[in-house]
Amino acid sequence: MTLSCDCCGLCCQQLIVETDAVDVLREPRIDAERPIGRRAPDLSILDACWILAGPGMPCPFLTPENRCGIYATRPNTCVAFIAGSSKCLELRREFGVPPLVPLPVANAVEAEITEAVIAEKPEDSGSA
Repeated sequence: MTLSCDCCGLCCQQLIVETDAVDVLREPRIDAERPIGRRAPDLSILDACWILAGPGMPCPFLTPENRCGIYATRPNTCVAFIAGSSKCLELRREFGVPPLVPLPVANAVEAEITEAVIAEKPEDSGSA
């Protein structure tokens, strides 16, 4: 089963979005727009973590249409977040958003990966 994001925006509004030096190299605006700050400034820049979003503090790159304003260069944590994952479904239930509708399978490998991620048990972390 493959699910497509319907741009509810909950992941970008309610989950912690952490970024790292590689993300900042790919998208320099992250350093300027980080609303929560840089964690552990005493660490080497390569070990630093920029916090873009958290519960109640939406990502500054989330557009009014609930789309990513830096989609092509979005952080790795966002790339790894899969529509229909346990965290996605948990947020949708919590905020009363209907479940995602399955799409036709594009290819077998994509379907297998997506199904494996969706089948994972919910994590305790709030990261996207």
